[in-house]
Amino acid sequence: MTSLNPSFHPRNHVKIFSRVLLLATCLLFVSCSPAIAPFSHAAYELAVDLKVDSLRLMDSAELPYSESKKKVGNLQVRMQKAFEFALGRPKNSYSTEQWRIMNDSERHLLGGFLRRWEEESSLSRSFIVEAKTIVAHSFDAIIGLESGKIGGADVR
Repeated sequence: MTSLNPSFHPRNHVKIFSRVLLLATCLLFVSCSPAIAPFSHAAYELAVDLKVDSLRLMDSAELPYSESKKKVGNLQVRMQKAFEFALGRPKNSYSTEQWRIMNDSERHLLGGFLRRWEEESSLSRSFIVEAKTIVAHSFDAIIGLESGKIGGADVR
């Protein structure tokens, strides 16, 4: 039986089907790739270390800032390094933004706490306790995001 339409040939259908299948496979592959950076043990460890060191330094804020100025400076450098580390990883915008907010001296997290301590010389115990709670939760968010990434640590 001959077809009225010469382009309606079984070989043409096979070519079209294989092209559609190839396109669908490519789309599936691209859609399955992670939209977020994979787990980094170095980033996880850095966040945990900075949390502990930050909360410990915050306890010193009842004393004059001048007595801890060098420690504050060292912590700020380490915090900036954490931000730069996050910034340099591909598909890591969520973590990078969390570090940016944590470091921002105009916000009410670690950067803002350190700025206020410097401006006021010393802070009240009740303010320190409240600020530590907020900063600790924010570090937990950074740590949780990292440990929740593909291949992340089983943190309980």
